[in-house]
Amino acid sequence: MVNYEIVGGDVQYLKSILNEGESMYVEPGHLIYKSPSARLDVRAGGLRGAFSHMLAGSDVFLLKVDGPGEVASAGFLPGKVFKIELNNNSIIAEFNAFLCMDSTVNYSTKFAGLWQGVFGGEGLFLEKFSGTGSVMMHGHGQVIERELKPGEEIQVELSHVLAFEETVGYNVVRIGGLKTMILGGLEGEGLFFANMTGPGKVWLHSISLFELSAKLARR
Repeated sequence: MVNYEIVGGDVQYLKSILNEGESMYVEPGHLIYKSPSARLDVRAGGLRGAFSHMLAGSDVFLLKVDGPGEVASAGFLPGKVFKIELNNNSIIAEFNAFLCMDSTVNYSTKFAGLWQGVFGGEGLFLEKFSGTGSVMMHGHGQVIERELKPGEEIQVELSHVLAFEETVGYNVVRIGGLKTMILGGLEGEGLFFANMTGPGKVWLHSISLFELSAKLARR
């Protein structure tokens, strides 16, 4: 079993230690360093997976890491690393949140929808993880975890959605009319929300990469 160690305080990175015979998959763009003894191999994830990665501006392939050895990875912005344990269930996550996963976890992609792709800032596809094992994620800023009861509903500004269990109902709604859209400005604040209905867990970023990029572009 891969040993995952979260290092740091407000700004964190992940250290993964593998014994002989152990393996995991990592997102290449998040890799910091590895031991010479840790062997890398490319996993394509199929044509659809490669195509969706390209549209999301992410790496086309995942890397399989075979132990023994040590691997470190981190997110693109300061933030928190956290673990999601799968037990024959599934989660949906945005691109760029995923750091690495156990080799027992199944990986695929799904279409996010046009509004999610445009105003979520993470591309037209989402990543799906299912099966059994650990999935390591990174959130921008603080990570907010909510567990929704059956029928409980929250509306999340679209670009703050990080991940959610597949049992959670998910659709995109527009809040307000033309005036709200104009006053929202380039960042699109207050325009589109993810309407999320329980049961299930939801993970959110406290920092929106989409809104941060938009504000920097205006300077």
